[in-house]
Amino acid sequence: MLEIERKFLYSGNMNNSTFEKAEVCLLIIQWYLSPPDTRRLRLAVSPESSRMIETVKTGFGMVREESEREISVEILHEMAYRLKCEKAVVKARYVYPRKSFEGVIDRYFVPDIGFVVEIETSQMQNVIPDPWVFWDLPAGYFMEVTENPIYTARSLAVKISDTTGLLPSSIPLVEPFQRQEFERSLSIVYG
Repeated sequence: MLEIERKFLYSGNMNNSTFEKAEVCLLIIQWYLSPPDTRRLRLAVSPESSRMIETVKTGFGMVREESEREISVEILHEMAYRLKCEKAVVKARYVYPRKSFEGVIDRYFVPDIGFVVEIETSQMQNVIPDPWVFWDLPAGYFMEVTENPIYTARSLAVKISDTTGLLPSSIPLVEPFQRQEFERSLSIVYG
């Protein structure tokens, strides 16, 4: 599937009214398997379910090919030792679907870089709107990093040695059960 995406760092504050407009908030850990394996494994925990997605992306910058498939969450048990040794990112993802676009606000916890926002489409004819228009936030706080290789999630990923204090005590729109399920899943990999 074709993925056309613009990515920005956001250095301002986000208030709860911005988060409350999201369709859903997911707690996510993404592991990036070491080369030559190019897969990314993502555990996404919503208030209703946990899903594992295996993804392979090719290309760089604004237009990439993306191949995704859902796999069993039981892979955590099967691959726990390997995943523990791989680099990962941990974030809360707020999803904002609109017509032919999807916007996401990622609040990164590991590494702690703050907010990364993305707007994507799969249609070449669509012109991706500016994020300050999409979310009605001050334009001066956005810095585009679409073409900057330092800000791919694979480049940002780090090894996680301890999950204590990984998540802040309060995350807007995250349900207690959702948080418990995410932490339980992390304990399968990290003990």
